[in-house]
Amino acid sequence: MKKIIVAALLGIISFAGLSFIPAASGPSVVIKKGVMKIDGVNVTADWSLSSFKKALGEPERSREGYNKTHTYDSKNIVLFEKMVNSKPSGTVSEVQYYFHVSEPNTVTPDGSSFSGTIKIDKLVVTRDLSATTMLSKLKNWEKTDSYIEHSYRMASKGLYIYFQFNNAEDKLEKISVGPDKKK
Repeated sequence: MKKIIVAALLGIISFAGLSFIPAASGPSVVIKKGVMKIDGVNVTADWSLSSFKKALGEPERSREGYNKTHTYDSKNIVLFEKMVNSKPSGTVSEVQYYFHVSEPNTVTPDGSSFSGTIKIDKLVVTRDLSATTMLSKLKNWEKTDSYIEHSYRMASKGLYIYFQFNNAEDKLEKISVGPDKKK
């Protein structure tokens, strides 16, 4: 009888413990075969701002400049909307997912870290991703020139992704995704 009671209590405790494991609170991003989906919404079909807003909701703040930026502080995401004749075009040219903001400015999110999930083909992207692991997992992606140190530009099937790492290249700072026009 004691064994049954102990087993029942252990079962209840372990079930209750599982319910307190935090789930990802941010969006789920999947990049596969040249398509990026955010919470199931294909945002790369037309790269429209409305598609991104359908997936992410309204940004906490926006700012006009060379591009119009839409910053989601709570999600640690920034959208760059292309300007045409000094007016927002409704087309997103790049999306950035921040895992760590090393140099805050008026565009970067003021949250702590991207809290959703990102999967690129079979690569699960986290703050702890190293450049070595990224390169080994994305062998089918073409590595092209990057414009800054500790950054890697990868391209495949009409998309580019910049991976920006810390100086040791063992922690991911951010990724930037956009349509690849270098073909």
